[in-house]
Amino acid sequence: MTKEKLTAILLPGFGGSADQPILVSLSGLLKAHGITAVRLAPPAGRPSPNLEAETDWLLGEIKKHGKRVCVVGRSFGARLAIRASVQTDLVALGLLGFPIRPPKKRRPEDERVLHSLTVPTLLIQGSVDELGPLRVVQATVKNNENIQLSVLKGAGHSFGKHEPEALRQMAQWMAVKRDGL
Repeated sequence: MTKEKLTAILLPGFGGSADQPILVSLSGLLKAHGITAVRLAPPAGRPSPNLEAETDWLLGEIKKHGKRVCVVGRSFGARLAIRASVQTDLVALGLLGFPIRPPKKRRPEDERVLHSLTVPTLLIQGSVDELGPLRVVQATVKNNENIQLSVLKGAGHSFGKHEPEALRQMAQWMAVKRDGL
């Protein structure tokens, strides 16, 4: 019996569109691995309290794409992805630059949810990410065997010249999840 094809829902950073360049590039890499990539952007505007409206929107999108769905979120999209993952079954979760604690701003709910994820997760973080300080990310995911942390040395929140490596890692990891789950 053949497994249902894996669909990856790709979400942009805050205010980004489904055509955000990082999503377009990742989409191509995933397709090369036989993974259907669907680029989506949440409704525009100021985020709702506790991201409830955006999470509900994402849960509706996940339901449209079958049983073998993973979500890859970039920055703000990663925040939505973790929140949806605790309310539905996903094959895997990919997080590209998690903005866990921007300067002078704590996000305790994001820290709590990230710490307790039960879905296989790859978190790719820049070592000098100003919105997601590595020390905070490491402390939050410590002892969670469901999260694999990949640190890109010298990369900031936008990855810059490290973006191709981040996307290569994510696509390869998703291909392994496609075959293993």
